[in-house]
Amino acid sequence: MTSRRRHALALVAALVAAPTLARAGEPVRNREPPPSAHEPPPGSERVEIHVRFPPWEYSGTFRIETAAGTIRDEGVARDLGGFAMGTGVVERVLEGSKGTITLRIQGSSKSGGFPPIFGRWTLASGTGAYASLSGSGTVTSCAAGAPKGGSPYELQTLLGHVVRVTK
Repeated sequence: MTSRRRHALALVAALVAAPTLARAGEPVRNREPPPSAHEPPPGSERVEIHVRFPPWEYSGTFRIETAAGTIRDEGVARDLGGFAMGTGVVERVLEGSKGTITLRIQGSSKSGGFPPIFGRWTLASGTGAYASLSGSGTVTSCAAGAPKGGSPYELQTLLGHVVRVTK
């Protein structure tokens, strides 16, 4: 390793370890490490579910991809329970060509930052190719960027792992 690279790594380490700068009158707070990530279940596959809703509507579209970007399914997404995702639980039904997935989403609002909505999802049930799957992960949601009339629920990304359960 070159001395320049060692110096850069030492600088990054010092910045990460340094307390956050406080504004006048505010206490100095030390940075806390992020919570540890949960290990995915053995034999699971990482998935990305991209959902798009028109502004303030309950029906939209979804696409399921693998971590490599391979599209696994796509179709219609419907939220059952409205826009409660910011503060409660919503069921989302994804109807694709390979079957239907029902997800339970527990959301919470994050004030003053990006993304405005975040939470966790759990695979509640499935039919067809999804009948024997179990999974969970995180969800983030934000507006699509329209200057007026948009909602914070238009673009949703669900990341997680699914595994086939044998009975």
